[in-house]
Amino acid sequence: MKKIVGLLIVAGMLLTSSTGFATNKYHNLENEKGEVVYQTKSLKEMPVVKYSKDETKRMSKSHDLADQLLKNGSAALFYVVNNNPKGETDLRFKPFVFTDVAALRKKMKGQPLIISDKLIGKYTFKSATVFFDPITVLNPPTVKEQANIADKLRKEAKKSKKEYAMMPVELSDRFAHLTIQYAHGDEQISVSIMNHITTSIPTTYVDDQMKIEQEKIDGKKTDFLYTEYKENELKDIVWVAQLPDKKAKYVYSVRSSAPKITKKNLVKIAESYMK
Repeated sequence: MKKIVGLLIVAGMLLTSSTGFATNKYHNLENEKGEVVYQTKSLKEMPVVKYSKDETKRMSKSHDLADQLLKNGSAALFYVVNNNPKGETDLRFKPFVFTDVAALRKKMKGQPLIISDKLIGKYTFKSATVFFDPITVLNPPTVKEQANIADKLRKEAKKSKKEYAMMPVELSDRFAHLTIQYAHGDEQISVSIMNHITTSIPTTYVDDQMKIEQEKIDGKKTDFLYTEYKENELKDIVWVAQLPDKKAKYVYSVRSSAPKITKKNLVKIAESYMK
């Protein structure tokens, strides 16, 4: 099975000149100043973080605990007793889940986003998930504060004779990632918006073995990167919107495996977000 991993898509790419698509294997999107705001690279270039066996087991356990114990739209720090020689904590959080577009709009009030009832006429809102950053992401505790929290949780776990302890963490009002599903019968379109606040460049890492065709499209207000995945008929269009305050950018992705959805449809949807 080919890998699909990464920031937006980690996918393989096999480009051929016979399709009429660009033959350059890796593509970037640039702003009006010529600065790269989105890029693709080989999967071989993806930074790899190596974890010890203890770290892997501890993080897996805290993931499982979060799945079991956290409600939608909540966050917590978890201290796992076993496989934790350094006494570390793990921050885990779950998204809010919406099945009503009005409730989603209310939750996202004040965010510079367009949330549509429908896409290209007949694909209607079905559901959405939205992650908000915990306050500890916006204002990280100091090393000393983090150590004190871990020690407190360790003592709580020991006292309760449990294999873990947890401390609730408040969520901020800064959203991190929003995904909206639109549907028409069995066909679906997914709209994903990532709030990219760091100075790093959003990157997709490409597995060269996967058969895809990619094309850079000149839009009316910005450029788009359009990709077709031949193995599963997935079609995807990506673009980047710089926020007026210049402190963050939104990375958009619209994708669908619906046979009737065309490149033209996806470009039309993308243009609708340029209003």
